[in-house]
Amino acid sequence: MKRILCTVLAMLLPAAASPATNITIPFGTTVFCELEQRVTSRQKDPDGVQSGDIVQAHIWKDVWVDGHRVIVAGTPVYAKVARMKKARLAGQKGVLELEVLNVQAVDRKDVALGGGYDKSGRGRMGVTIGLAVALAWPFVFIKGKNAFLEPGTIFDAVVRAATEVEVVASSELEEAEAVPALEVVIPYDEIDLTRKIKELPLILQIPEGALDKASVVTVNGQAINPIRVTLLGDAEEGSYRAAVDFKLLSKHFKRGMNRFEIEVGELRSEVVLEIEF
Repeated sequence: MKRILCTVLAMLLPAAASPATNITIPFGTTVFCELEQRVTSRQKDPDGVQSGDIVQAHIWKDVWVDGHRVIVAGTPVYAKVARMKKARLAGQKGVLELEVLNVQAVDRKDVALGGGYDKSGRGRMGVTIGLAVALAWPFVFIKGKNAFLEPGTIFDAVVRAATEVEVVASSELEEAEAVPALEVVIPYDEIDLTRKIKELPLILQIPEGALDKASVVTVNGQAINPIRVTLLGDAEEGSYRAAVDFKLLSKHFKRGMNRFEIEVGELRSEVVLEIEF
């Protein structure tokens, strides 16, 4: 009986006592969040919100540090309406600002977050004032648009302070997930936001094999007719400079941040465009 008990315990202990290690999530680490509900500055709408209201959101994408998953996708985030201003007369637009405060890491420790989402409805103040001066006073009573956000809106936040968390030692499978076979990087320093974007620059990183064809195949999780990615040449070993027609791509965009997936052969990689629309 003693031998049987020892054998059983020996089999159970490795699973129950998995090695753990401490990992520090650096200050400024980007965390992508996804809104779960519709919110709007229009007070007559059932989804109308007030400043201070809590909104439902979760982590959109796993957060990795040094090959360890420190925050898991799907984890609820504590977010609230930081500022809300409904649309008013004279074309004044509505304003809706979400503030992300914290989230739990894999060890259930709170990680303080900062940032969130600041969305203003498209106002008509400039046009309205011009019409009022040139034509007649009644044009001042054109009402601006309310701000609204739909479920699935992606927005980002950052870690406000370096936070040490305890994680289970990564398996080889987890390390492979942390370093995808295909990675897409957007070189933001090459984008001039003061001008109309014609082509979105990209850098495609492939550890092995040559690159001869690439396409955008999904936008915000929805399949689209593939948009060809133009290859511009090698950036460095394993990296390729490329670009995609921004007009074609943006036809599939929605409010907030947008994400799209690039396919190279049998490999796919999804990237978030960190520009709000």
